[in-house]
Amino acid sequence: MATRRRTTRVLLVPAVLALALVLTACGSNWEQVLRPPRADVTGIQVVAVFPFASWTVDPGLARSITDRVYRALRDSGWYEVIPPEQVESVLVQRGVDPRSVVGGQLAAEVAQELGADAYVAGVADYYFEDASMDAPYARPASEPQEGVQWWVRQRTMVIVGMQGHMYNVHTMQEVHRWQGQREAEVYDARQLNWVSADPPPPSVIPPVHRRDIPRAREEAIQRAVDSFAADILPRYEWTQREPDEQPR
Repeated sequence: MATRRRTTRVLLVPAVLALALVLTACGSNWEQVLRPPRADVTGIQVVAVFPFASWTVDPGLARSITDRVYRALRDSGWYEVIPPEQVESVLVQRGVDPRSVVGGQLAAEVAQELGADAYVAGVADYYFEDASMDAPYARPASEPQEGVQWWVRQRTMVIVGMQGHMYNVHTMQEVHRWQGQREAEVYDARQLNWVSADPPPPSVIPPVHRRDIPRAREEAIQRAVDSFAADILPRYEWTQREPDEQPR
């Protein structure tokens, strides 16, 4: 079994954010205080992130979710995080498909072998994308002699669904679970080559494009991961200073 490497938790706050917090707190009765995760992560310092399984038609969705979950835990500074590539290597050595393990005894054994106190695993379980064009609409021109300006707006939407959990490998207890869907929308308004007061014909309306799908997809993935990770990450809260702590 690998020797566990313990490290002291150090939360690194970027210099700009730290300066902003100091300036905000100066002369105020309120300050931001770092709070531990809402989930009971007592005794959890090292976390192994398993590759998320995929139940969707998007082959890259599970990998994107896995990478973002890993970065969220790592960048928080609260945990020492074992990357999914390292977990995947151990599973392959055992002859197991890395994306078929979403929990259970095997996951706990692999996490313990890697020296982890807990593991995170889950599934990318839903993906939907759509792009549609709204009906053309008119705006008054800036100059009266220019007539009417016609515009059309495209709406690009992506919905991402995931489920994930964190297990304490010492107690075999599930300390956190989240399942849900998050949506992101991108709008693209384009002016039509039509100045008549009459509605424009279909021939001047541009076709629906897919250029905004990647942006909407990334935003939806990030919102889903943020929702999953919210209770296992530390957070800042505004608290009122005690009377003897008031700045002079």
